[in-house]
Amino acid sequence: MLYALYNKRNEKVLTITSFSETNALSIFERPNFYGIFFFTNADGVLVMDEQQIKIEKHNILFYYPYQKVMIKGRFNGTFIQFHPDFFCIDIHARDIGCQGVLFNNFFNDFLLRCSKNEFEELLSFKELMKCELLKKEVGQMDMVSSQLKIFLIHAVRIKKRNKAQELTSKDNLHHQIEKLIQDNFVIEASPEFYYKQLDVSATTFNRLCKKYFQNNFVTILHLKKIALAKNKLFLTNTPIKEIAFQIGFNDPLYFSRIFKKYCEVSPKEFRKQLKTNRLI
Repeated sequence: MLYALYNKRNEKVLTITSFSETNALSIFERPNFYGIFFFTNADGVLVMDEQQIKIEKHNILFYYPYQKVMIKGRFNGTFIQFHPDFFCIDIHARDIGCQGVLFNNFFNDFLLRCSKNEFEELLSFKELMKCELLKKEVGQMDMVSSQLKIFLIHAVRIKKRNKAQELTSKDNLHHQIEKLIQDNFVIEASPEFYYKQLDVSATTFNRLCKKYFQNNFVTILHLKKIALAKNKLFLTNTPIKEIAFQIGFNDPLYFSRIFKKYCEVSPKEFRKQLKTNRLI
């Protein structure tokens, strides 16, 4: 069953539906939305932004518009999708802290792995939203938006608790590389800067990036910059050429090629799709 929220123009801005291996691909016919996958059961592999990771039951995936996703194996669960005009992660990022934690986490850490109790706690917010969508009462948009925001805050708290526990098991170099890239990806594009900061060779640095993040340094750098570009394309009217310079690309045409490589649409088309279209 499909549960949907409509705006005043009778356009779908949020939907809740079930998914399985038989219908997962159809979800991405129009990927101009945020998405949240609750894997009630899963035994398979998820490929996202060229990283591959095993999915299991009680995992939750957070999807940002125009990310490349492929799911293989056996799985089922619930899928929430919502358009940025209804609830924009980038606008609420400061309040919620979910950007780079739940969404757009490019350090081989994009799944939220929950205990059974944590999963059921987070899934309860989906049930609250479903109940609200069955009503036709005043303030419905605000109510669903509030429930979604509270859900995301709880998810961030769980992710950060898990992260703190994981840091004790990560070797120090892993953490150093992640933090160094996070702090400098806009202004420093040269691998030399990073491996000199870490006092390792270029070969060792590249090997460690592949080991820890399943991607080479250049790919990680590009993914981080593209995520920042998406934010600026949607939230501002800044010319695309200027956005390219702001995120560290000296050549706007090269920026457009890289953007299309990872998103399969141009920066111009991305901006158009997020600002003018709704969910199917």
